[in-house]
Amino acid sequence: HYRQNICQCIRQWHYSEQNNNTIDMMLAINGIPVIAIELKNQLTGQSVDDGKKQWAYNRNAKEPVFGFNKRILAYFACDLYDVYMTTRLDGPMTNFLPFNQGSNGAGNVGGKGNPVNPDGYDTAYLWENVLCKDRLLEILHKYLHFQQEKREKTGEVKSERMIFPRYHQLDVVTKLLADVKANGSGKNYLIQHSAGSGKSNSIAWLAHR
Repeated sequence: HYRQNICQCIRQWHYSEQNNNTIDMMLAINGIPVIAIELKNQLTGQSVDDGKKQWAYNRNAKEPVFGFNKRILAYFACDLYDVYMTTRLDGPMTNFLPFNQGSNGAGNVGGKGNPVNPDGYDTAYLWENVLCKDRLLEILHKYLHFQQEKREKTGEVKSERMIFPRYHQLDVVTKLLADVKANGSGKNYLIQHSAGSGKSNSIAWLAHR
């Protein structure tokens, strides 16, 4: 029944009966909103920072559609050069993580940002390789993870996080899976991730697959 999944892309999505605000783009699966994106353009004087501020200051986290782990699962801010994302709106405390490839492309040593794309926008990979139908369904099915930490003595929930894979994590798991399928298991690999980049999650996703 996989091909029966209906994926929709809705522009200028009105999300509330309390105001006339719209979100630049919403992606839905079978009618359920799962991804929301604010698109910014340096040519009109706005950047990804404006998108982040919009999510943090102009979107009421108490709106039903923005409820944590209820409907929308990831929020993106994107301009011509950079992408950031978060899985939880929390007003000024909203924490955004970079969703870039790195200056020399995924898997290559380099700095922050994205490589120059001679065939289009530097951030085209977001819709060409991540938010396209098959990859988005794969992320929801095999990557997205709701994590709870509980206090040992009482069992009380200490913290909750929705973990959405960042680009370098998707890239490394995809490349390793492809190599194992082509050449079999038992090979050694060297994967270089920086501190705080989610190495444990990359390992877990790979082991799960």
